Amino acid sequence: MRKRFFLVLVGGIFFVFFIAAQELPPPNDNASTDYDAVIEDEGITVTGTRTQKRLKDSPVLTEVIGTEEIEGSNADTVVDILDDYGLVYTGNGMGDYVQMQGLGKNRVLYLINGRRVSGRIAQRLKGETLPLANVERIEIIRGPQSALYGSDALGGVINIITKKPPDKVAFSAALTNRFLLAYDDPNTSQTPDPFQDFNPIREQNLTSVISFPIGKAKNSVDVEAARGGFYYNETKSASVLPEYYRGRLGFDSILDLGNSELRFGGSGMLMRRDDVTTAEGALNRLDYLRLDAFVEADYWALHNLMLTFRLHDNYYQRNRDAYSAIRNKWTLGERYENDNIAALEVQGIYEMSANLLFSGGIEGAFNSMEKYNLSRDFVWVDKEAAFFQAEYFTVDCYSAVAGLRIERNSQFGFAASPKLSGMYHLKDFRLLAGAGMGYRAPDFSDMYLIRDDEGAALVLGNPNLKPEYSLGFNAGLEYAKSKGFFQLNLYYNELFNEIGRVFVEAQGASEAYYDTRNISRSMRVGTDMEGKLSFPQGIFVSTGYSWLFAWDRSAEMEIFPQPNHTVKLKAGLDLAKIGIYTWLQGRYFSKFRDPTRTDSEARFILDFYFSKNLGKHIKLTFGIDNITGEIDRIGPETAQTFSVGIKYGQ
Repeated sequence: MRKRFFLVLVGGIFFVFFIAAQELPPPNDNASTDYDAVIEDEGITVTGTRTQKRLKDSPVLTEVIGTEEIEGSNADTVVDILDDYGLVYTGNGMGDYVQMQGLGKNRVLYLINGRRVSGRIAQRLKGETLPLANVERIEIIRGPQSALYGSDALGGVINIITKKPPDKVAFSAALTNRFLLAYDDPNTSQTPDPFQDFNPIREQNLTSVISFPIGKAKNSVDVEAARGGFYYNETKSASVLPEYYRGRLGFDSILDLGNSELRFGGSGMLMRRDDVTTAEGALNRLDYLRLDAFVEADYWALHNLMLTFRLHDNYYQRNRDAYSAIRNKWTLGERYENDNIAALEVQGIYEMSANLLFSGGIEGAFNSMEKYNLSRDFVWVDKEAAFFQAEYFTVDCYSAVAGLRIERNSQFGFAASPKLSGMYHLKDFRLLAGAGMGYRAPDFSDMYLIRDDEGAALVLGNPNLKPEYSLGFNAGLEYAKSKGFFQLNLYYNELFNEIGRVFVEAQGASEAYYDTRNISRSMRVGTDMEGKLSFPQGIFVSTGYSWLFAWDRSAEMEIFPQPNHTVKLKAGLDLAKIGIYTWLQGRYFSKFRDPTRTDSEARFILDFYFSKNLGKHIKLTFGIDNITGEIDRIGPETAQTFSVGIKYGQ
């Protein structure tokens, strides 16, 4: 089935190219070379096609979290925002479990301005290590995107897009304080004292961004400092929330060189978290380090050909130290993880006419890891890839995209991922459809892990694993008017060679173990719906619903990667004239129907956010997270959290 699907897609790609070449004239000197003449600045999206496109002209369904919503929510990190969108189901010191359409862990790819992010420890990314100080928007694409981004993009892509330095001197700063009321720890029988067990300055986050032009260079520097203090339970025997400190420094510069633009920069983030704390002090301590550096250039080689060159490196380090009460000392450096991704990319965009774009590129990447519980001290893989894509579109009318990516992995050889996407405007409606293949090579933990992070059970990696593949189909309908918006997306995914762990009973040995294998072929089918209505006086309401059914075809049984039903509700008031923006949002997760999960319950989480502009440059914010006080091991872990903040921006 996978081979037939591949041949159909490849045939469709060349068919699109053939039709485009027959119907469109060759390029000429009068052809439009100004993208702004075809693409308006507002609502620009780049993730779904790797080319600039207005959101309503993109054939790929894209969810955009904009600047206003990010700043109004008082969120400090990427995980805070993704949690508001119902994508985060649990988190711990190793990372956050993000799901898209029933696919999670390392099947969801994180990008920053299109660059891969390292740090997939235990197949999860730690969202707390990705602050939001200088983020313009976050673009979310659900479904297979391997035709553009290669391995790990089976479930979808989360692209964090930062603000570009402006061409003037500017300064912005924000300070947020969070606190909890007296918190009733469910693990103790005592009742909290409303005054003694109240901490009004539990958590603070300070960010600032300074922009300054020097000659033809536009520059910006962003700084973040964050601190979270201890929050003890009623018996003062343990801290309900960990203590942490986080600091970040980033630099971004853009240099205009006439027919080319050079952008370079980097950032460094350091974080310490006391993971388990008692009245005697911390018992476990986690140290995180994230370093990022990049240089990229856009060069107009011809009047209708733009080339982009990009070189970047992303490094992540996590160390865990443990305190021994018997020896009365810290054990340092025994549990460590270092992950690094270095890549060189070249991409070209050729504008054959105002309606036809060809894009393509080559990439080379080197990924290495050192981890204490791998069978090898140092493991690595190099990847090379080439991709090609054609876009045939007419603004406010239709769009068709055909693409193919071929990737070579030094561990597993070659893999190909084709895709087809289309969109058609029908008055106030948009019809969308797509098909594509996803691909994921086994990661280092899959191949070389010899024990899990806690040492609770023996886990054996398997260097002979086969890569995972997926076949994905989607069909969508979108309605948009000035006062209303509705979006429906139906999807169907088949996952082949799924990598999982099989429990092996002990036979004559003292310890059973888990064996990593390609164990099944499975299916995910479901729907994602979004809707929004705007009323006079600035009132707006929105709702979303997701349904998922997952089936293990090999074992002939239902599987439960995430709740079957998720509902999002939001109502707010946007009074731009007097500078008030406020909303109330709720998220409902149905209980896992897995009979082995006796702790699963349905959850409803309610949040409230409010912001008020004071003059032209100052904004006050207030928020309450988890008003309903839900506490669950898969989140949220604490009851009501209050936040107050002040922001200044020029």
